[in-house]
Amino acid sequence: MPKKKTTTKSRDKKEEVEVLIEDDALSAMEVISIEDLTEDEIREVVPTLVEVPTEKRTPRAINFCGDLNEESASAIISAMIYHNHNNNLVLVNQEQTKQYMAVKPMQFYISTFGGNAADMFGIHDLMLSMRASTPIETVGLGKVMSAGVLLLASGAEDSRFIGKNTRVMIHSLRAGHAGAMHELETEYEETKWLQDQYIEALSSVTNMNKRMIKKMMERKTNVYINAKQAIEYGIADRILDQSYWDVPE
Repeated sequence: MPKKKTTTKSRDKKEEVEVLIEDDALSAMEVISIEDLTEDEIREVVPTLVEVPTEKRTPRAINFCGDLNEESASAIISAMIYHNHNNNLVLVNQEQTKQYMAVKPMQFYISTFGGNAADMFGIHDLMLSMRASTPIETVGLGKVMSAGVLLLASGAEDSRFIGKNTRVMIHSLRAGHAGAMHELETEYEETKWLQDQYIEALSSVTNMNKRMIKKMMERKTNVYINAKQAIEYGIADRILDQSYWDVPE
């Protein structure tokens, strides 16, 4: 009979042990959502559960390093859609009588000088639409600039991390056009609309209001802030440190 195999760490001996669960036994178990448990029940039950793999054990991480363009945006969007559709975390109790359902978050690592505004909005809108189904942890590393700032800030609540030496930069949208006068007027209006949307979106996911963001852009230069300021402005929540990699037992 087909069986599902999983590994877990013993609580007494820090070693991996194999647990075999038959498909029929798994389907016959009572299904419980971890979201329905109280905090006391979570503290009591979750440490005793064993994970049943639902996909190949690989990091649920998206690494974005470089310019934001159609090619990189396509890769990011494809990865987010895949992880959103494969987000089930199945756990069973030691008696193998109940299975508990939870959601696996995904991690989005960002290091960019920025890029195309339209592609930025496409990823931003997708991230917001997935908030209820799959938490997205964002991690800013090295450089988070221009379009990258909105992507970092669009992560799940209290799950936006930033390296302590990361530089964040905000500026007004850049555009260059040539052509007939009526075409230039149309492109100017489009650029202005994109900047207004950027201000609206950034203010909705940070502690910065529209007036503050507009003042930054009115300086007509790149505005650089450090990781601590990024947390104060609500672009990120926490400094990335060793605790980020700690695996709960």
